Amino acid sequence: MKHVKVLERVYDPRRLRTAWRQVKQNAGAAGIDQMTVEAFERRKDELLVVIHEKLKAGNYRFKPARRVLIPKEGSAKMRKLGIPVVMDRVVSQSTNLVFQEIFEPDFSRSNYGFRRGHSQRQAIYHVQMIVKEGYEWCVSIDLARFFDEIPHNLILKLIRRKIADERLVTLIARALKAGTMVDGRLEKTTKGCPQGSPLSPMLSNIVLNELDQELEKRGHRYCRWADDFVILLKSERAARRVMEGITGHLENNLNLPVNNEKSQVALVKNVAFLGFQILREKIRVSNKARRRFKDKVRELTRRNNPLSMYQAIEELNVYLRGWVSYFKTQEFRMLFRDLDGWIRSRLRSMQLKKWKNPRKFQRMMIRAGFKPQQAQRVWVKMNKWQSVERREVRFVMDLKWFRRQGLIFLHDFTQKQQPLELIFSR
Repeated sequence: MKHVKVLERVYDPRRLRTAWRQVKQNAGAAGIDQMTVEAFERRKDELLVVIHEKLKAGNYRFKPARRVLIPKEGSAKMRKLGIPVVMDRVVSQSTNLVFQEIFEPDFSRSNYGFRRGHSQRQAIYHVQMIVKEGYEWCVSIDLARFFDEIPHNLILKLIRRKIADERLVTLIARALKAGTMVDGRLEKTTKGCPQGSPLSPMLSNIVLNELDQELEKRGHRYCRWADDFVILLKSERAARRVMEGITGHLENNLNLPVNNEKSQVALVKNVAFLGFQILREKIRVSNKARRRFKDKVRELTRRNNPLSMYQAIEELNVYLRGWVSYFKTQEFRMLFRDLDGWIRSRLRSMQLKKWKNPRKFQRMMIRAGFKPQQAQRVWVKMNKWQSVERREVRFVMDLKWFRRQGLIFLHDFTQKQQPLELIFSR
C-alpha cells in the first residue's frame, strides 16, 4: 500500500512540536544563519508557525549545511559533518518521525542501527548467537564513504515505492540538494546524504534495507548497524562465494562502491564488529579498540601533565565512564582487571614525577605506616617508569589510595550478563 497525503503528517503542528523537543534535547551547534537552539527556543511559537505555513504552501526551502570536519575514530582522516540550521533540523526530524511510522515495519530484525529499541549491545549478542550455532566464517564488507556516495535517485526511487505524495518527495529532494557551505562558498551536493541531519540515519536505513532484503532472500545469517555489517557462514568456501555475490549486488544494483582493501573474508574471531570480537564464542573488546583506549589513557596520564592528581583523575574518569558503559558487554573478566592495573601504574608514575624529590616519597611512606628508619633506607628514582613496580611505591599508592583520589575501577562495572532471551524480549 502506498501512503498518500504524507506531507500533512509532516507539518501537523503537534508533530512539529514533538520534533522541536527532540531537536532541543539533542542541542548541537548553530548552522549558517547563526541561530542557536536557545535562540529558537525564545521564538519557537512564532517559528513553528512559519515552518507549518511554508510546508503547507509547498515553498519550504532548506538552507545549505555548515561544513565542519571532525576526527574519524581510529584514523588520522577527518569525517565531513554538515550542520543544518535549526529550522531545517525541525523539518527533518518531523519527516523522520513520519518515516518511522511508514518504513519501520519493513525493516529486518537483523538491522540494529538507528532504530528505537535497538542497540549496539543487542547487535553484538545477535552475532554471538549466530556464532554459537556454528557459523565461524565471516564476510565483512566495507562501503566506501557510504554517506557521501548514496545516489540521490536511489533514495527517491525507494521513497516513491511507499509514498505516493510527490510533494513530500520534492521536499526530500530539496533537502538532499541543499548543498554545503565550505569556507564561505557553496558546494553543490549531487549525491550523498550529509551526516548531521536528523533524517540521514533513516535515509541510510531505507537504502540499506535493499541489502537486508537481498541477504534474507538468499537465506544468509547477518547483522547490520548502519553501514557496518557482517555476514556469518559455516565455511571459507561459502564465505568467498558470498563476498563475490554481495559485492556485485552492492556495486551493480545499488551503485554503492565497496572498499576492497578493507573488506575481508576471515574467521569470526579475527574480525572486529562495532569494537568487539567474538573469541571462543565469548565477546571481547577488539584489539583495535584496546589500542585506541590505551592511546587515549596515555594522553590523559602523561607524566608531565600540569594538572593535580585529583584533576587528572577527574578528567580520566569522564573518559573511563563513557568507555566502560559501552564495552562492559565484553565477557573476559580479567581484561578489566588488567587494564585497571595498567592505569594505576600510569598514575603512580605521574604522581612520582609530581612529588619530584625521593625524600618527599619517604615522608609519604611514613604517612602510609612505614617506620621512619625503614623509609629512610628507600631511595626511589622519581622519573623512572620501572619505579612503579617497587613494593614500596605500590604500598603507598595502593587500591585504597586510588579510591580516596576518586579513581573509578573498570572492574567495578563488570556485571553478570543477562540471558540473551531476556535482552531480545525487551
